[in-house]
Amino acid sequence: MTAPQERTVHVERLSGEGLTTALAALYDAPQEAVAWMADVCTAAWVAFEVQPGDDGPREVVLGAAGTRPSPAHGAELLGGVFSGPLRDEAALALADAARAEVGRAYVFADGHLFPPEPFLTLGWRETGAYRRLEGRVPYRHVTPPDGVTLRTLADTPHAARLEALRTYEDRIGHHAVHEDAARDGAGDFDAHISVMALDDQGRGVGVCRAAIEDGQGRVDAPGVHPLWRHSSLRSALLNEVNTHLRARGVTQLSMDSWGDTPEELAHDLKWGLHVMDETPLLSSP
Repeated sequence: MTAPQERTVHVERLSGEGLTTALAALYDAPQEAVAWMADVCTAAWVAFEVQPGDDGPREVVLGAAGTRPSPAHGAELLGGVFSGPLRDEAALALADAARAEVGRAYVFADGHLFPPEPFLTLGWRETGAYRRLEGRVPYRHVTPPDGVTLRTLADTPHAARLEALRTYEDRIGHHAVHEDAARDGAGDFDAHISVMALDDQGRGVGVCRAAIEDGQGRVDAPGVHPLWRHSSLRSALLNEVNTHLRARGVTQLSMDSWGDTPEELAHDLKWGLHVMDETPLLSSP
């Protein structure tokens, strides 16, 4: 009787084109929809198993991942692993390859593409979360702190837009801001509903982007410069966006957040929003 053969996970570097193909399979999406993800990755790897076949050994892909730089948190691992008996081993093998190159890394441990259990076992820890909150458009009257002016994105100069958008960069789940992110229509946000905060020198110190989709508000949680996070600016930005939404007859909103603090979450819950979806962000030791 032959003993069962030990199954081994192999990892090799992957080209950008190869990563696009793998991401399309992992996300069950067209390649053109995920090509941008591969483009922003600095390196990529594929995990596979060599299995016997009638025509000789064949490589079976178990998963793939690329590293997307995050200014203050190393790199996000984009990609994931397919379900199967080597799922955990493949996820850790990809993470090990990435960490050997970039050092610190984190994953969106949604339980589907990246299972949390093997990472937690090896000392990775939860350092934030992605959340989608929903509810009625809150009504609160909050004035911005002294020295800050709120204006729509459409009325804000390009340089100040970039400064405001970069207030997110130290938060986990966020990435370096590209010039294109500051143009009108970027991310399908409405420049006449989205709000920017400028200090008395005209510098961008806060942002809350929004759009109306199918009669409902779509909002990104506000970003605020670290020097202003002790103030009412985050609340004032959200209040100003809500005012624009209500003026257009919108009564319901959905808000996405990445890396918001427990205090910021408590604030949003107090305003009547509730969590509809949550994915933990796990960071390497």
